[in-house]
Amino acid sequence: MNIFYKKAIEAFGKVENKEKFSKQNINPVQYIDLYAGQEQFEENFELFAQNALLIDWDVDHKSSPPMATITLYCCYEQLRDTSNISLNRDLGLKFLDYVATIDGVVRTIESETTGKLELVSEGFHKMDSIVDIYLLTFECSYSGRKNPLDKYQAGDYDTLDLKGKLIIDFD
Repeated sequence: MNIFYKKAIEAFGKVENKEKFSKQNINPVQYIDLYAGQEQFEENFELFAQNALLIDWDVDHKSSPPMATITLYCCYEQLRDTSNISLNRDLGLKFLDYVATIDGVVRTIESETTGKLELVSEGFHKMDSIVDIYLLTFECSYSGRKNPLDKYQAGDYDTLDLKGKLIIDFD
């Protein structure tokens, strides 16, 4: 996952991807980090003065091939009104354009250990937070770390041929 994380930083740092945000009058992602609950602490508010992306993942080694679930926390300082009576609702809805642009950029990321990302769920983060967060959850194949159980040969104990010739030597 180290390789995927570095590729994500590289992708969002590319000029052409930053321009995708600028064309929509949205500030591009400025802060990228591994998810550690940063949005829950007021002292981290300065981190989110710019748009941020937090990355979290889980790898299921029980599936074959192993599958990675990658969750992106799309953080956007939302100080605007999106209500039906808002005088500037379109400005408030820029948050959704921000998420769509992140989705477009991240779908271009593949690495030596992760396959093509497939979106499996999305929605607003329901936890209390100092900024608005939209979650994008993807799945992809993963070939990084190997499952230690892979070194054992699968078998069926019912097919073992046991012979009752136990020899005990007490010498």
